[in-house]
Amino acid sequence: MNGNIISSTELNILAAAEKLFLEKGFKAASTTEIAREAGCNQALVHYYFRTKENLFNKIFYAKFETVMDFIDRSIRDDSDIFNSISSIIGAYFHFLTENPKIPYFLFNELTQNRERRKYIREVFLSSKRGQTVFSRLQSMVERANRTGTIREIDPLDLIIDGMSLVVFSFIAAPIFIDLLGRDGNTASEFLEHRKKEITTLLINGLRPAGETSGPGNGRE
Repeated sequence: MNGNIISSTELNILAAAEKLFLEKGFKAASTTEIAREAGCNQALVHYYFRTKENLFNKIFYAKFETVMDFIDRSIRDDSDIFNSISSIIGAYFHFLTENPKIPYFLFNELTQNRERRKYIREVFLSSKRGQTVFSRLQSMVERANRTGTIREIDPLDLIIDGMSLVVFSFIAAPIFIDLLGRDGNTASEFLEHRKKEITTLLINGLRPAGETSGPGNGRE
């Protein structure tokens, strides 16, 4: 590999690995299958990435940077915090709609593999983009705290609340669609409904006691 230049073979291997990891899971996807899917031999997979773990790490880091970019672009420093939250939730839903298998894959990997959790923690701590996004979110929440726009809340709690609600919606969508048994109800309709409901839930949960105005337009 030459510095930051990525060859077409590397890109093909990464695309093949991502496809197979999401379809079969990390453990079940072999480097032989990845090579076959990428149209190369196994030796090239080893040459470029050494191990499956390195392949996973490369793919995860790229996805992490992408979702951070989605969120970063959705935050406006001069906007109302409620509008920003609505925009962030929309961006997160958009990313997962384009990558619908990621929640299932990561949930399985993170619950079963402690080393994977340690790596992902390192990514959160070391990513400059991630640090920038968290810093902007923290400033936004602290500013709203100071002005009394929202109740007192730790920015990390707000992030966890939002992430868990959105991710669970994607994981649970097929289950709830079948359980609800609503004729004609599709995954996209269910997720659109959940996006609006989560936005309302988060915003109303942030308002100071006694305020119940709707989402997205600041205090009414």
